[in-house]
Amino acid sequence: MLWVEHVIGYRVCVEDAIAGIEERMVKDLRIVHRDGAGREVQVPAELAGAVELIDRDPVWVPLRHPSERSIVTYWWSATTGKHVGCRSLQRLSMAMLLDFHPEVSDFAAWTTRLEWSEHGKTRRFVPDFFVRTSRGATVVVACPPASGTSRSWVRQRQVLQQACQQAGWRMGSPRLPQAGALANLRWVARYRHPRNADQTVEQDLLAAFKQPRPLLEGVEASGVPRLVALPRLYHLLWKRGLTMDWGAPLGPGSMVCRDGSGARGMRPFAAEGQE
Repeated sequence: MLWVEHVIGYRVCVEDAIAGIEERMVKDLRIVHRDGAGREVQVPAELAGAVELIDRDPVWVPLRHPSERSIVTYWWSATTGKHVGCRSLQRLSMAMLLDFHPEVSDFAAWTTRLEWSEHGKTRRFVPDFFVRTSRGATVVVACPPASGTSRSWVRQRQVLQQACQQAGWRMGSPRLPQAGALANLRWVARYRHPRNADQTVEQDLLAAFKQPRPLLEGVEASGVPRLVALPRLYHLLWKRGLTMDWGAPLGPGSMVCRDGSGARGMRPFAAEGQE
Protein backbone atom coordinates (compact mmCIF):
# COMPACT_ATOMS: atom_id res chain seq x y z
CA MET A 1 0.00 0.00 0.00
CA LEU A 2 1.36 3.41 -0.93
CA TRP A 3 0.82 6.25 1.49
CA VAL A 4 1.46 9.86 0.55
CA GLU A 5 0.28 12.56 2.93
CA HIS A 6 1.04 16.28 3.01
CA VAL A 7 1.15 17.85 6.46
CA ILE A 8 2.86 21.17 7.26
CA GLY A 9 4.78 20.52 4.06
CA TYR A 10 5.67 17.07 5.36
CA ARG A 11 5.25 14.03 3.15
CA VAL A 12 5.13 10.52 4.48
CA CYS A 13 5.65 7.78 1.98
CA VAL A 14 5.88 4.04 2.25
CA GLU A 15 7.67 3.26 -0.97
CA ASP A 16 7.50 0.24 -3.21
CA ALA A 17 10.65 -1.89 -3.31
CA ILE A 18 13.16 -1.12 -6.03
CA ALA A 19 12.29 -3.02 -9.18
CA GLY A 20 14.62 -5.85 -10.04
CA ILE A 21 15.33 -6.98 -6.48
CA GLU A 22 13.73 -10.31 -5.72
CA GLU A 23 11.53 -10.35 -2.63
CA ARG A 24 12.21 -13.59 -0.79
CA MET A 25 10.48 -14.66 2.40
CA VAL A 26 12.77 -15.39 5.33
CA LYS A 27 12.09 -18.73 6.99
CA ASP A 28 13.88 -18.20 10.31
CA LEU A 29 13.17 -14.56 11.04
CA ARG A 30 13.82 -13.82 14.71
CA ILE A 31 13.14 -10.80 16.89
CA VAL A 32 15.81 -10.08 19.51
CA HIS A 33 15.07 -7.91 22.56
CA ARG A 34 16.05 -7.60 26.20
CA ASP A 35 13.89 -8.96 28.97
CA GLY A 36 13.24 -7.26 32.30
CA ALA A 37 16.60 -8.48 33.61
CA GLY A 38 18.49 -7.02 30.65
CA ARG A 39 19.21 -10.37 28.98
CA GLU A 40 18.85 -10.83 25.23
CA VAL A 41 15.89 -12.97 24.25
CA GLN A 42 14.94 -14.30 20.81
CA VAL A 43 11.38 -14.97 19.68
CA PRO A 44 10.03 -15.98 16.26
CA ALA A 45 8.59 -13.01 14.37
CA GLU A 46 5.07 -14.48 14.43
CA LEU A 47 5.14 -14.44 18.26
CA ALA A 48 6.66 -10.97 18.67
CA GLY A 49 3.33 -9.15 18.55
CA ALA A 50 2.59 -10.22 22.11
CA VAL A 51 5.94 -9.00 23.46
CA GLU A 52 6.53 -5.56 25.00
CA LEU A 53 9.30 -4.06 22.87
CA ILE A 54 9.20 -0.33 23.60
CA ASP A 55 9.93 -0.16 27.32
CA ARG A 56 13.16 -2.15 27.03
CA ASP A 57 16.89 -1.46 27.16
CA PRO A 58 18.59 -1.10 23.76
CA VAL A 59 19.93 -4.22 22.07
CA TRP A 60 22.36 -2.05 20.12
CA VAL A 61 23.95 1.40 20.50
CA PRO A 62 25.80 2.92 17.54
CA LEU A 63 29.49 3.69 17.89
CA ARG A 64 30.69 6.57 15.81
CA HIS A 65 33.61 5.80 13.53
CA PRO A 66 35.99 8.69 12.71
CA SER A 67 35.31 8.17 8.99
CA GLU A 68 31.54 8.61 9.40
CA ARG A 69 29.70 11.91 9.24
CA SER A 70 26.74 10.81 11.34
CA ILE A 71 26.34 12.24 14.83
CA VAL A 72 24.85 10.08 17.58
CA THR A 73 22.64 12.17 19.83
CA TYR A 74 19.50 11.93 21.98
CA TRP A 75 16.11 13.60 21.76
CA TRP A 76 14.28 14.45 24.99
CA SER A 77 10.67 13.46 24.35
CA ALA A 78 7.87 15.59 25.75
CA THR A 79 5.55 12.64 25.07
CA THR A 80 7.39 10.16 27.27
CA GLY A 81 9.69 12.29 29.44
CA LYS A 82 12.60 10.10 28.31
CA HIS A 83 15.58 10.42 26.00
CA VAL A 84 15.37 8.65 22.63
CA GLY A 85 18.53 7.69 20.78
CA CYS A 86 19.16 8.99 17.26
CA ARG A 87 22.14 7.84 15.21
CA SER A 88 22.09 10.84 12.86
CA LEU A 89 20.70 14.35 12.62
CA GLN A 90 18.10 12.99 10.19
CA ARG A 91 16.88 10.59 12.87
CA LEU A 92 16.87 13.44 15.38
CA SER A 93 14.40 15.26 13.15
CA MET A 94 12.33 12.08 12.87
CA ALA A 95 12.21 11.79 16.66
CA MET A 96 10.98 15.39 16.84
CA LEU A 97 8.22 14.62 14.33
CA LEU A 98 7.14 11.53 16.26
CA ASP A 99 7.14 13.54 19.48
CA PHE A 100 4.95 16.15 17.79
CA HIS A 101 2.46 13.59 16.47
CA PRO A 102 -0.83 13.79 18.45
CA GLU A 103 -1.47 10.03 18.21
CA VAL A 104 1.96 8.84 19.38
CA SER A 105 1.77 7.77 23.02
CA ASP A 106 5.25 6.23 23.36
CA PHE A 107 8.32 5.54 21.27
CA ALA A 108 11.85 4.26 21.75
CA ALA A 109 14.98 3.54 19.74
CA TRP A 110 17.14 0.44 19.23
CA THR A 111 15.09 -1.82 21.49
CA THR A 112 14.73 -4.58 18.89
CA ARG A 113 16.95 -6.35 16.38
CA LEU A 114 15.88 -8.50 13.46
CA GLU A 115 18.02 -11.56 12.73
CA TRP A 116 17.82 -14.08 9.90
CA SER A 117 20.06 -16.36 7.87
CA GLU A 118 20.78 -15.69 4.22
CA HIS A 119 23.45 -17.08 1.91
CA GLY A 120 25.03 -18.90 4.82
CA LYS A 121 25.42 -15.77 6.94
CA THR A 122 23.51 -14.27 9.85
CA ARG A 123 21.98 -10.96 8.87
CA ARG A 124 20.98 -8.29 11.37
CA PHE A 125 18.92 -5.12 11.16
CA VAL A 126 17.93 -2.65 13.89
CA PRO A 127 14.92 -0.40 13.08
CA ASP A 128 15.27 3.21 14.20
CA PHE A 129 12.10 3.54 16.28
CA PHE A 130 9.34 1.43 17.73
CA VAL A 131 6.20 3.53 18.20
CA ARG A 132 3.00 2.91 20.15
CA THR A 133 -0.06 4.87 19.09
CA SER A 134 -2.94 6.03 21.24
CA ARG A 135 -5.03 3.30 19.59
CA GLY A 136 -2.64 0.60 20.77
CA ALA A 137 -1.00 -0.10 17.42
CA THR A 138 2.74 -0.65 17.04
CA VAL A 139 4.46 1.19 14.21
CA VAL A 140 8.04 0.37 13.22
CA VAL A 141 10.02 3.22 11.69
CA ALA A 142 13.13 2.59 9.62
CA CYS A 143 14.74 5.61 8.01
CA PRO A 144 16.48 5.08 4.66
CA PRO A 145 20.19 5.89 4.42
CA ALA A 146 21.00 9.55 3.88
CA SER A 147 23.27 8.49 1.00
CA GLY A 148 20.30 7.05 -0.87
CA THR A 149 18.50 3.77 -1.32
CA SER A 150 20.74 0.75 -1.85
CA ARG A 151 20.17 -2.92 -2.59
CA SER A 152 21.00 -3.85 1.01
CA TRP A 153 18.53 -1.27 2.34
CA VAL A 154 15.77 -2.56 0.07
CA ARG A 155 16.42 -6.11 1.26
CA GLN A 156 16.36 -4.99 4.91
CA ARG A 157 13.10 -3.21 4.28
CA GLN A 158 11.62 -6.34 2.70
CA VAL A 159 12.54 -8.38 5.76
CA LEU A 160 11.17 -5.70 8.06
CA GLN A 161 7.93 -5.72 6.09
CA GLN A 162 7.72 -9.48 6.57
CA ALA A 163 8.32 -9.05 10.31
CA CYS A 164 5.53 -6.48 10.49
CA GLN A 165 3.12 -8.78 8.67
CA GLN A 166 3.91 -11.73 10.94
CA ALA A 167 3.93 -9.77 14.21
CA GLY A 168 0.92 -7.58 13.44
CA TRP A 169 2.89 -4.34 13.39
CA ARG A 170 2.62 -1.46 10.96
CA MET A 171 5.58 -0.15 9.04
CA GLY A 172 6.16 3.54 8.49
CA SER A 173 8.76 5.40 6.45
CA PRO A 174 8.62 9.12 7.22
CA ARG A 175 10.01 11.96 5.14
CA LEU A 176 11.23 15.26 6.49
CA PRO A 177 9.01 18.31 5.95
CA GLN A 178 9.98 21.13 3.66
CA ALA A 179 12.80 23.32 4.94
CA GLY A 180 10.57 26.17 6.15
CA ALA A 181 8.18 23.94 8.07
CA LEU A 182 11.07 21.97 9.57
CA ALA A 183 12.73 25.18 10.76
CA ASN A 184 9.47 26.36 12.34
CA LEU A 185 8.93 23.06 14.11
CA ARG A 186 12.50 23.00 15.39
CA TRP A 187 12.01 26.45 16.89
CA VAL A 188 8.70 25.56 18.52
CA ALA A 189 10.18 22.29 19.80
CA ARG A 190 12.58 24.28 21.97
CA TYR A 191 9.59 25.12 24.13
CA ARG A 192 8.10 21.61 24.35
CA HIS A 193 9.11 21.07 27.99
CA PRO A 194 6.25 21.39 30.53
CA ARG A 195 8.20 24.12 32.33
CA ASN A 196 6.98 26.45 29.57
CA ALA A 197 3.35 25.75 30.42
CA ASP A 198 1.27 28.22 32.43
CA GLN A 199 -2.45 27.62 32.53
CA THR A 200 -3.43 31.22 33.31
CA VAL A 201 -1.27 32.70 30.54
CA GLU A 202 -2.38 30.03 28.11
CA GLN A 203 -6.03 30.84 28.70
CA ASP A 204 -5.32 34.52 27.97
CA LEU A 205 -3.52 33.57 24.76
CA LEU A 206 -6.24 31.20 23.63
CA ALA A 207 -8.81 33.93 24.13
CA ALA A 208 -6.68 36.45 22.21
CA PHE A 209 -6.30 34.06 19.25
CA LYS A 210 -9.91 32.93 19.11
CA GLN A 211 -9.90 34.40 15.62
CA PRO A 212 -6.84 34.34 13.34
CA ARG A 213 -4.55 37.30 13.86
CA PRO A 214 -0.83 38.15 13.56
CA LEU A 215 1.31 36.63 16.30
CA LEU A 216 2.57 39.84 17.88
CA GLU A 217 -0.83 41.51 17.66
CA GLY A 218 -2.41 38.62 19.53
CA VAL A 219 0.28 38.65 22.20
CA GLU A 220 -0.30 42.35 22.82
CA ALA A 221 -4.06 41.83 22.89
CA SER A 222 -3.70 39.13 25.55
CA GLY A 223 -2.33 41.68 28.02
CA VAL A 224 0.51 39.34 28.99
CA PRO A 225 4.04 40.79 28.86
CA ARG A 226 5.77 39.71 25.68
CA LEU A 227 8.70 37.92 27.34
CA VAL A 228 6.25 35.93 29.44
CA ALA A 229 3.78 35.24 26.64
CA LEU A 230 6.08 34.06 23.85
CA PRO A 231 7.41 30.88 25.50
CA ARG A 232 3.83 29.92 26.40
CA LEU A 233 2.65 30.67 22.88
CA TYR A 234 5.32 28.43 21.36
CA HIS A 235 4.43 25.74 23.88
CA LEU A 236 0.79 25.97 22.78
CA LEU A 237 1.86 25.62 19.16
CA TRP A 238 3.79 22.48 20.11
CA LYS A 239 0.76 21.10 21.96
CA ARG A 240 -1.51 22.13 19.04
CA GLY A 241 -3.67 24.34 21.21
CA LEU A 242 -2.78 27.05 18.69
CA THR A 243 -2.10 26.52 15.02
CA MET A 244 -0.41 28.41 12.21
CA ASP A 245 0.68 28.11 8.60
CA TRP A 246 3.72 25.90 9.15
CA GLY A 247 5.01 26.51 5.65
CA ALA A 248 5.39 30.27 6.19
CA PRO A 249 8.33 31.68 8.20
CA LEU A 250 7.49 32.04 11.89
CA GLY A 251 7.67 35.67 12.96
CA PRO A 252 5.74 38.62 14.43
CA GLY A 253 3.38 38.69 11.44
CA SER A 254 2.62 34.95 11.37
CA MET A 255 -1.10 34.26 11.37
CA VAL A 256 -1.98 32.27 14.47
CA CYS A 257 -5.35 31.06 15.66
CA ARG A 258 -6.92 28.85 18.27
CA ASP A 259 -7.19 25.26 17.16
CA GLY A 260 -10.67 24.01 16.40
CA SER A 261 -10.07 20.65 14.81
CA GLY A 262 -7.64 21.43 12.03
CA ALA A 263 -4.37 21.16 13.94
CA ARG A 264 -5.37 17.99 15.70
CA GLY A 265 -6.32 16.55 12.36
CA MET A 266 -2.80 17.08 11.07
CA ARG A 267 -0.92 13.80 11.07
CA PRO A 268 2.76 14.29 10.25
CA PHE A 269 3.20 10.54 9.98
CA ALA A 270 1.43 7.66 8.28
CA ALA A 271 1.80 3.93 8.23
CA GLU A 272 0.70 0.98 6.14
CA GLY A 273 -2.79 -0.05 7.06
CA GLN A 274 -3.65 3.33 8.57
CA GLU A 275 -6.97 4.81 7.61
